[in-house]
Amino acid sequence: MIRGHWAGVEIRNHWRRDAIWGEDASRTRRPTALANLALLRSALLALLPEPYPDTPLPVLHEKFAASPAAALRLLRAK
Repeated sequence: MIRGHWAGVEIRNHWRRDAIWGEDASRTRRPTALANLALLRSALLALLPEPYPDTPLPVLHEKFAASPAAALRLLRAK
């Protein structure tokens, strides 16, 4: 049961954060910076399904990589 819980967490949360935003490849080692980046990534994952319900996450990643201001506008809108 516990193993199943953590497998679900890995698939639903960590894998998406790493696959989309490359969280594991981050070279930052400052705890405050890591916490802030994780908070932003989590906020975006929570907010993206509402305005972009049928858009795959990799497509949104490319969109926001090309225009980081669009991601910030999405965060400010909430």
